[in-house]
Amino acid sequence: MCRRDRQVDAVRKKVGEPLPWTRPPTFATLTRIILEQQVSLASAKSTFDRLKTQCGGLVNAKRILRLTDEDLRGCGLSRQKARYVNLLAEDVRLRKFSISALARMNNEAVRESITARMGLGNWTADIFLLMALRREDILPIGDLALVKGIQELDPAVGSSVEEIVERAEIWRPYRSAATKMIWTLYLFNRKR
Repeated sequence: MCRRDRQVDAVRKKVGEPLPWTRPPTFATLTRIILEQQVSLASAKSTFDRLKTQCGGLVNAKRILRLTDEDLRGCGLSRQKARYVNLLAEDVRLRKFSISALARMNNEAVRESITARMGLGNWTADIFLLMALRREDILPIGDLALVKGIQELDPAVGSSVEEIVERAEIWRPYRSAATKMIWTLYLFNRKR
């Protein structure tokens, strides 16, 4: 990828190897990704940490379903995110959704299975595919840090989906690695 894209190669030389950005393929990971929707990673981590404490150290469907809406709100979940997490836990309990089965599915089947859940869209599916299932060619187009990072990498690129996808085409079939490099650049540029 670095041989094909000199700008990515320059970033690698500037910031080093990309951060690993991996998580286990679990209910807790999917819950944390829900909490990361449209908020900073630091804010989502703080909320997740409070939720984990409330769940006795282990976030799973069974423990989530024991919590009241007030418990979830007390951890910092909005009404909407509390609803999404509860519905996800209920789908797991009723065996309408199996997180372990996702590893055996192709990318589109994973995306369809995740996005069939209330409040879980393509961004959530992409982040789970990239971080938890470690699929090699994922481009989470709806990720603001990725869009801003690509524009910082290549100022000629606009913010339209088409321009982002076109700029990322050279990274196939390793768009996940490129995404991690762009995220690393994004954090580096903000001294984080």
